[in-house]
Amino acid sequence: MTMTDWRIFQYDSEQDQQGAECPPSPEIVQPGHYIVLSITGERIRVGIKATLPRPRIPTHSNTPACESHYRPRARTRDGKCLITGLQTQTYSRLKVAHIFPRAHDKEWTRKGYASKIIDTADEGVMGGPTKIDSVQNLITIRSDLHDAWDNYDFGVDPNNNYRIIAFINGNEDINGLHLQLDHIQDQALRPLDELFLDHFMQGLYKHMKGAGETEWTYEDYDSVFGDGSFDMSNPKLWNTRQGKQLFEITLADRLFDNGISQHGVSM
Repeated sequence: MTMTDWRIFQYDSEQDQQGAECPPSPEIVQPGHYIVLSITGERIRVGIKATLPRPRIPTHSNTPACESHYRPRARTRDGKCLITGLQTQTYSRLKVAHIFPRAHDKEWTRKGYASKIIDTADEGVMGGPTKIDSVQNLITIRSDLHDAWDNYDFGVDPNNNYRIIAFINGNEDINGLHLQLDHIQDQALRPLDELFLDHFMQGLYKHMKGAGETEWTYEDYDSVFGDGSFDMSNPKLWNTRQGKQLFEITLADRLFDNGISQHGVSM
């Protein structure tokens, strides 16, 4: 973080010299060396923000309870992938994704998001009193984009006409598109900008910071959580800081519906 106006420049690490300025562009940044300097090209002091990205597990739709819960409302509202516009007669190529993960319902409550939900549906279809399963916290997207969304590989910038920003390579087909929300005229059904911004910031925290402890790869996630499984046989994964966090939120996620039923909310 810095209070000084800054620009990004190319950087020659061998010669320790700055190169050309990198102007704002919709293109995905290519791998290389870059340096943050003042607008006049002078070196500045930049602090490192300690905030870590919120851990998130892949969402799976293999439980009948979930199928009769929040997904039909999002599908009815959207009818297509809100990123690409893909429409299908069935939903085999479309999935409903949470913007803010339901396993972090305590943080959701602490941030006051429940009070911002104006959805008038019964609590039973909104995840109980927290309303975390409201359609205002859901988007319908193409199935192959679902894991990338959960992994914060791209985000939606609500302050730039809902532009899709890819944080890593491999998402060139969606980078620069705009989330399609014009069909949602009822504000009580429209996703909250605050939630998109929260998700966007998680992507920045995850992909725009220096390397620390090695993160789980997509293959690690798939081996542990693929097809709705919960494989705990690899201690090298579970003994890491991220593994311990994921274990906690996985239990919270899988007990979520049970917790709601204990509070007397019918699903």
